[in-house]
Amino acid sequence: MKKLFDVDGNIWIKKDNRGFIGKGRIELLQNIQIYGSISKAAKQMKMSYKAAWDSVDIMNKLSNKPLVTKVTGGVGGGGTVITAYAKELIRAYEEVSLLYRNYFETLSNSFNANLLDDTFEEPVFCRLTGTIKEKLNINDNYEITIQTKSNQLLTAIESKKFVVEKSLEIGDEINCLIETNNIVLNKTKNKNSARNILKAKVLKINDDGINSTIKLDCGKDEVIFAKITTASCHKLEIKVDDILFASFKAYSINII
Repeated sequence: MKKLFDVDGNIWIKKDNRGFIGKGRIELLQNIQIYGSISKAAKQMKMSYKAAWDSVDIMNKLSNKPLVTKVTGGVGGGGTVITAYAKELIRAYEEVSLLYRNYFETLSNSFNANLLDDTFEEPVFCRLTGTIKEKLNINDNYEITIQTKSNQLLTAIESKKFVVEKSLEIGDEINCLIETNNIVLNKTKNKNSARNILKAKVLKINDDGINSTIKLDCGKDEVIFAKITTASCHKLEIKVDDILFASFKAYSINII
């Protein structure tokens, strides 16, 4: 039987009768995204490192997918980041907070419908570099247009607090992380809910009989990886040198 999250009157999202997400933990996730470490996030909130670490540990254990993870090495260095799933969770929590007083039952259904996922996979990230071309302020968020080295455009959504604290400006060069399991592949440029579509050439296919990890060249030495099921790979008849369209949501991009 699936165990659902519950929305209570104190703006606490619960699971198994344990506190999962509240205002303080949402702020902690946002600060981890901004400062790139649990210790710096804790210091910003005047919280002990142990209290912050314990909160992260509880959230990761109760969540259906990881919320906070480590990234090592590479362009832009390593650090601690929140996942795309965590960003979706933050957005869902903010929407719930506006309406909770009158619609507890409706909000519980909405929260579970948006976030419930029985799968669990450690996130694997692709890295892209790009330049900020546009910033559009919408309420407490920014839509950020990024031009990649291959001259393709991406849209990321970040909180106003994140953009201000990071001092992100038009013309800045940034590094982006994209989770491989959030990338959907097609042979045609289909219209769907995803904000981002990258055109790329298949370089390599690694198939373990269950999943296929596909290495894609977006141009200008920009390489990304997509992980799909073996069945999907066979259905699409994907081969080396094929041209594919890799799509993913704006919330799947982590700016670091």
